[in-house]
Amino acid sequence: MFGLNFFSQQPQWTVSSIPDLSGRVAIVTGGNTGLGYITVRELARKGARVYMLSRTDTRAFAAMDKIKGELGPELNPQVEYINFDLLSLNSAKKAADTFLQKEKRLDILVNNAGIMATPYELGPDGIEIQASNGTGHFALTMSLLPLLKTIAAMPDSHVRIVNVSSFGYFFAYAASKPDFSSLEGLNQKTWSTWVRYGRSKLMNILFTNELQKRLTESGTNNIYCLSVHPGGVSTELTRGPLQSWPFLAPLEQIARMFLATPEQGALTQLYAAGSLEVEEKDLKAALLSPVAQVATKASLAEDKDGKMGSDFWNLCEALMREKVRD
Repeated sequence: MFGLNFFSQQPQWTVSSIPDLSGRVAIVTGGNTGLGYITVRELARKGARVYMLSRTDTRAFAAMDKIKGELGPELNPQVEYINFDLLSLNSAKKAADTFLQKEKRLDILVNNAGIMATPYELGPDGIEIQASNGTGHFALTMSLLPLLKTIAAMPDSHVRIVNVSSFGYFFAYAASKPDFSSLEGLNQKTWSTWVRYGRSKLMNILFTNELQKRLTESGTNNIYCLSVHPGGVSTELTRGPLQSWPFLAPLEQIARMFLATPEQGALTQLYAAGSLEVEEKDLKAALLSPVAQVATKASLAEDKDGKMGSDFWNLCEALMREKVRD
């Protein structure tokens, strides 16, 4: 993920601080590799039943087998797979429906999947593929929200919605102010693929803000929505920049030497997903940076008047009505 490497010092928070999650159910998108893989593994280590949502069946099953091998039969990790294509709103709804047929509770949703700095391309719904970092997770989350609310109303609930963003949202400042009020605005071509990436990561934060606000206004106070910047991490996200600039391939291995490992990078989203401090510190709609620290939002991400967040929400709802088939 984009950002400086914040991991030069030993982190103060570790996954050992996550309480026992036995009986809890979690979803992690993009869980077959990188940050998502570590998040699935560590939530399962703590006893949660974890659903790995990803696009490629073979890679998901291989990742699940690896997790079970790493944790061993004594822990008997509960990891299952549901197909999910971030680029398709219909796939998001279908994945949610499949999950709801299998489970009667959901405690943790980690919207981790994403693509970065890819060449301009429209996906199957006519949405610019990097913008799907925002729209795909909106569709999945809203399809699961009724169940999340039900669980939040139960005693001893600790419901979390974690949206993995990036300080890469600052790239959105390198062009005119984003317009999320229409599909044309969402799909706007920019002078750099990094600007589109920045806008997609801004969407993740705006969605977090708006969702938390609407939950509070509706009287749902026991769901904690957070955005996370993982830091500079060595993951498969580099595929996007290499598609845009193939000549950078010889430098990739050198760059990885200065990035954090996925184990380090996943710490902050694991904190957001499982630490009881989130509730103790009332971190609703917070933006977290490594490791488990509250970051100050820049003006675009703060969205004081709520217009961009509301525009993005309304557009996503309209796109779902148009694109999602029953």
